[in-house]
Amino acid sequence: MRFLRRVLNMLVVLLFVSLLMFVLVRVLPGDPVGAALGEGATTEQVAKFRAQMGMDKPLQVQYFAYLRGLFDGHFGVSLMEPRDVGTIVWERLPATLELVICSLLLAIVVGVPLGVLSATHRNGPVDQVSRLWSLTGVSFPNFWAALMLQLVLGAALALVPITGRITGPPPEHITGLYLVDALLTGNFDAFGDAWRHLIAPTVVLAVGPLAQITSMIRSSMLDELAKPYAGFSQAVGMPRFLINYKYVLRNAFSSTLTLIGFLFPLMIGGAFVVEKVFAWPGVARFGADAILANDYNAIVGVTLVICLFVVVVNFVTEELYVALDPRIRLER
Repeated sequence: MRFLRRVLNMLVVLLFVSLLMFVLVRVLPGDPVGAALGEGATTEQVAKFRAQMGMDKPLQVQYFAYLRGLFDGHFGVSLMEPRDVGTIVWERLPATLELVICSLLLAIVVGVPLGVLSATHRNGPVDQVSRLWSLTGVSFPNFWAALMLQLVLGAALALVPITGRITGPPPEHITGLYLVDALLTGNFDAFGDAWRHLIAPTVVLAVGPLAQITSMIRSSMLDELAKPYAGFSQAVGMPRFLINYKYVLRNAFSSTLTLIGFLFPLMIGGAFVVEKVFAWPGVARFGADAILANDYNAIVGVTLVICLFVVVVNFVTEELYVALDPRIRLER
């Protein structure tokens, strides 16, 4: 019953987002039809194209027609590309997911141990560096960090590519994730090529989340280490490593898991800038181009797909939170 209620809530959220974005994009200044046809388009051509796209009808009629299309699996035709928005989004989505997942994994793999070391060596050199990083990491603008990496690692040192997703032919399409597809097909040349292209945008997108995870782990670890069970475990002779990583970290990680669930949509938002700077062919870049072109259907379609992933990630995060802390299950 609780699962069905959660699914119903997700559908209501998606419906509300579709209505909100559908109305908001149509009050934006500018004429997307005129921009799509170009400056040389005549008034008759603009009117004909507007009628073909259904933009000459009342707003409520357009919205219900759009909803019918969604139930049929159609997101409307993009003004930038004469194709269904859903097709374009699903083609570009794996690139964005690969970038966001790799960035989030980097932030977790580095941030969690750094936060633990900072808490267990409080006021030491590691803690000082960690606290300084936590303050400065969240202050770095993505576009500035991206440009600096492009200038230093790409242009000056020529260590990594600075644009695109791959130089050579991509691996055989299975999941759309180049790293996964390359491993599944044994194409290690494509794997290395895709990995080199992924390094710079992954680091840029992981900077802020890494700082936040480090800070949260440190704070939560200090709270748990101050509780009686941690001191008692140490008093009875349990190894410090076992206490910190098996008991204290597990309890401290619950709040960090909630933060990670919130970081996912924030990282997709950050991907709009990162993908644009690195010419990454993902759905976030398509969304940024759609905003600049005032492409109604593309903006709403990208927003709905991102919102779908956000609500699914939040659902999974809550279930994992319950698994880590059984007391929550008992309270429901």
